[in-house]
Amino acid sequence: MKDFSIEYSSQKINSEKTKEYFKEVSSSYYNTNYRAAIVTLYSVVINDILVKLEVLDEIYSDSVAKSILDEIKTFQKANPTNSDWEKDIVEKVKTRTNLFDNVDYAHILALKNDRHLCAHPVIDKEDKLYTPNKETVASHIRNMMESLFLKPPVLSKKILSTILLDIADKKDLLIDEISLEKYLKSKYLENLNPTIELSIFRDLWKFIFRLEDAQSKENRLINYRVLYFLFKRNLESCIKKIKSEQEYFSNILNSAETIHFLIRFLSENDFLYMDFRDDVHLLIKKQIETNLSARTVAWFITGDYLEHLDKIKNLISNDFNSTYPYDADMTAYQRLLKIGFTRGFINEVVDFVIWRYSKAKNYNDADKVFTYILLPNLNYFSTEKLTELCEESNKNGQVCSRKQSEDDHKNLKRHIESKINDFDFKKYTKMF
Repeated sequence: MKDFSIEYSSQKINSEKTKEYFKEVSSSYYNTNYRAAIVTLYSVVINDILVKLEVLDEIYSDSVAKSILDEIKTFQKANPTNSDWEKDIVEKVKTRTNLFDNVDYAHILALKNDRHLCAHPVIDKEDKLYTPNKETVASHIRNMMESLFLKPPVLSKKILSTILLDIADKKDLLIDEISLEKYLKSKYLENLNPTIELSIFRDLWKFIFRLEDAQSKENRLINYRVLYFLFKRNLESCIKKIKSEQEYFSNILNSAETIHFLIRFLSENDFLYMDFRDDVHLLIKKQIETNLSARTVAWFITGDYLEHLDKIKNLISNDFNSTYPYDADMTAYQRLLKIGFTRGFINEVVDFVIWRYSKAKNYNDADKVFTYILLPNLNYFSTEKLTELCEESNKNGQVCSRKQSEDDHKNLKRHIESKINDFDFKKYTKMF
């Protein structure tokens, strides 16, 4: 038992009620009252099962848990002094829920048998009451800790379906990362340990990258956001899981939507690109040939962010000479620039933004670039870069003569005034 500490484990018990009741078990054990420890331990087990059923009912609206609790309440109301319901609850939970598996069930039955011997005299024995030794009691305590007390009320497959249904129902409310993460933490993750979270991450992967049923398609975005939150929350474990199960994680559906989300995932975790099979690499490369937004984000193929940024700039420059410009979605630009900022390429990304805005091909292009690329990133601009932005943009009539430019450049002017006291706006008469 040297690898197991009762005192340490008792602090990690999932339920506060169970943690409080377990103190009596611990006290009996350390005071060598082994018979009392076994009898009390079994009572705490029954209590913990009830607590878990209540959590399933009240928090997760589990109809099976509710039905078991209702049956117990009905029996207790009709038979207030009869404890026979305790005999049935373990069987009901074993056959109708997933609170414990076959091994856990065997451990609980073994404890139940020893509890019966400790609590009820045997007439034909000299020692009427059975007294277990220290090692037996310690073994029962450890088994109950690992089989029940340290576990959350729900296991991964059960909680995953609950989360998916709940999040899908509330996806119009959980529209930003802060609200989603706060909701997940408060309602679900406080009751889960990292092992279960990792299992959910693994199981959730197939809903985003493999399944094509109507529900999976409809909720792919919100499911991806849940997946990525779990990934960030359990980063080391999730990375290890992907690396160790290449076949599972490389089983990707060949559709534009699923490849889009994989590119999004790898754009922020480029080091994992080579942990996917070659056929996945081919799917990604095929998508970026025809999808400009995918090509914009997929810098991990090059492996060098700044080299990729130059390639995108060259592609845009070449398209400026054609009838149709490089028309990547603005969210793709936003994602690419955010990655650059987080990796410390602030000056290089700001230079790209200045170039992109000052070279806008038409009014609509300038409108979008200012709104989605320039304005959200102005705080990254130094005094010198703000001056350079005005100098370059003032040369382009597509930037300065459009209808939206008056409001846009008022916003820009206010920002510059907050940063620079004596900025000479008169030098840039087309803009201001």
